[in-house]
Amino acid sequence: MVISLRRFASNAALSVLQVLVSGVILFLLYRYLLKHLGAEQLGLWSVLLASTSFARLSDFGLTGGVVKFVARYRGKDDPVGASEVVQTTVLTIAVVMGAVLVALYPLLIHILNWTLPAASIHEARSILPWAVLSVWVGAIAGVFQAGIDGCQRAGLRHIISIGGNVFLIVCVIWFVPKYGLEALARVQVAQWVVVGIANWVLLRFLMKELPLLPWRWSKPRFKEMLGYGLNFQFVMIAVMLCDPVTKLLMSRFGGLSSAAYYEMASQLVIRVRTLLVSANAVIVPVIAELQEKSPEKLRDVYVRAYETVFFLALPVYAGMFLLLPLVSEVWIGHVEPQFIVFAAILIGTYFLNNLEVPAYFDNLGTGELGWNSVAHFTMAGLNAALGALFGYLWGAVGVAAGASIALLVSSAMVLWFVNRKYKVPMRQLIPRDHRLIAVVIGCVTIAGIAWLAWIQTQGLSILTNTGMAVAAFVAAYVAVGWRHPYRHQLERSWRDHFSGTAK
Repeated sequence: MVISLRRFASNAALSVLQVLVSGVILFLLYRYLLKHLGAEQLGLWSVLLASTSFARLSDFGLTGGVVKFVARYRGKDDPVGASEVVQTTVLTIAVVMGAVLVALYPLLIHILNWTLPAASIHEARSILPWAVLSVWVGAIAGVFQAGIDGCQRAGLRHIISIGGNVFLIVCVIWFVPKYGLEALARVQVAQWVVVGIANWVLLRFLMKELPLLPWRWSKPRFKEMLGYGLNFQFVMIAVMLCDPVTKLLMSRFGGLSSAAYYEMASQLVIRVRTLLVSANAVIVPVIAELQEKSPEKLRDVYVRAYETVFFLALPVYAGMFLLLPLVSEVWIGHVEPQFIVFAAILIGTYFLNNLEVPAYFDNLGTGELGWNSVAHFTMAGLNAALGALFGYLWGAVGVAAGASIALLVSSAMVLWFVNRKYKVPMRQLIPRDHRLIAVVIGCVTIAGIAWLAWIQTQGLSILTNTGMAVAAFVAAYVAVGWRHPYRHQLERSWRDHFSGTAK
């Protein structure tokens, strides 16, 4: 058990490290690409990757099942079965996705003709093969990564991912200034090749039964995994359609520069959201166990998780609002209005979406997946419909607003279902203990935004005034939050967790 706990802690720490390092590298990468290629070229690459990512739907959900089945067969002391799972998945995805990408190639050209400006079509067609190859190689590498996770060595996979990101930015700095966007396309393929080979070597070290190259396809393993994977594939279709559709509509109605700035804003907000969401994922096994042993405690666990998310998410997202002008100045080189508008929309949207996360994980833990699935399909439909309608009416901002409304509607559906199940009143959407801190943070944030907007019109220092606004925000939050009961509860839980891990 000590080894298991240490490995768990190590995997968790390396996961956080990987997110942080990847975020820093992404920040530097986009800053460099904007300087040497420009926003339109960056937007073009984003749209190309979005258009080709549709082919990932052809993996039948097999990759998601690799973790489960590798762990299952290793747990049953059947290393041959675990080896067959990995090999069968790799061969299936390599053949099927390769065929799908070839078949979709003419359609992808038509999609690009519809979404891209005429001046960019020729360059897009010359780079499209590399984008297609990147998706294919990345899907194969993803199988190896899932196999490593199934061996409970996700921490080692995170180290490889960090190395792959370092490889990417070094090659970009070396080749992009001379060879342009095509160099970026080739470097990304090379990154996936390097990461894939490294993951395969590591996986063969962890699973001695794997051959030098995958060659063994097992019909029983395929049927077993397909039955499991198809249960999630319909949901994955809905999830994976949203981002490509939004980027294609953004290019169509707002241009490639809008697509680039939306991509950057999205990456910024989602990286922060990932850290908050990953902290909540631990309640899934807790809820699953309580469902069997003490179902009467489920409501208390859910309410506590919701209140904790509210307490943590509120200052994080509010603080992001205040940092936007400074982030834009450092990342883009100037205060870019489009980037700030997109980021502001996404910050507000993902704050509200974060409040739905405990409800979503509650459904996963109890096995009540129906509303999660309905919400995903609703989001996909509204995302396409509202994005197209609002994009036609209001351009790029309309597309962003349509995507945000779609996400909020789907989040509200899941939250409503779980709150109704546990009879949580609507007034508790803002928990009683958190109302004072919510009012204080809201007022300070609004005042800070107004102050930063005013200093923009006066040409005053962004760094100095952002620092003043953030200092006032932190002071107000500490003054109200220090005596908040949740501060003491979180501190006690954190201390108990690490004292338990040490044992």
